[in-house]
This record gives sequence, structure tokens and C-alpha cells, in this order.
Amino acid sequence: MTRLTTASAFNAIIALVLFNFQNSFVAGDTRFHKRDEVTGHIPSTHDEIISRREESHDLFSSRLVDVNTKLNHHSSGETLLNEAEFNRLSRKKKAFENKLKELSREFDERHSRRTIDREELLNDMTRDRIGRSRGEL
Repeated sequence: MTRLTTASAFNAIIALVLFNFQNSFVAGDTRFHKRDEVTGHIPSTHDEIISRREESHDLFSSRLVDVNTKLNHHSSGETLLNEAEFNRLSRKKKAFENKLKELSREFDERHSRRTIDREELLNDMTRDRIGRSRGEL
């Protein structure tokens, strides 16, 4: 009976690890996008942008937890911070909360299109700058 329970638990852990491993990759597929010959830029897809936003949300959530932990330790007297550190952490907390609020907003194809258009504009500007520098040589 214990072998069956151990095997079931082991299978569940493997399934969980594989599921997390699969979800860690960007969902978009850039293999079919044409790379810019001059700048090397590969255009983003909606799925890639969504994936980057989710990764950023996770990153800022963990950072906010760390800041809150340090501030809570200070409030409880466990680990006291000097005034500069306390003010810095308070500002970071507010900034992380604002960033998470922005990343939690609805994000659809229209927002992705604006991001993609901005990337294309920056790529065009970079291509022009490279062209001008090559022409000056």
C-alpha cells in the first residue's frame, strides 16, 4: 500500500514539474517572423507580449513580498532599519504596488498592437541611424 502511495505522489510531483517547465517558455512562436537584415530585430507577437507581462507580474509580486517582509520585520522590531533604508523600502513598496496594478489591468490585442507598432518605430529609427553611420564612414 505504501508503495502505491509513494508511486502516486512521485507521479504527481513529476507531472507538476513538467507542467511548470512547459509553462516557463514564451508561448509565442517567432520562427516564422522575418529578422530585420540591418538591426536583427524580430517582431513580437501578442502571445509573447502577454507572456512577458505575466513574467513581470510574477517578478514584481515576489519583490513586493520581499519588501513587505523587511518592513514587517522592522515594524515588529525583529530587524530594525535606519531611516534611509526605511524610506527607500517604503518608496519601493509603493512603486511595486503601482506596477502590479498596471500589469493587472486588462490587456488585449489593441494594447499589443500599440506595443508592436512602437517596436517597429524604434527598429526603423535604429535602421536609419545605422544607415547614416555607415554613410558617414
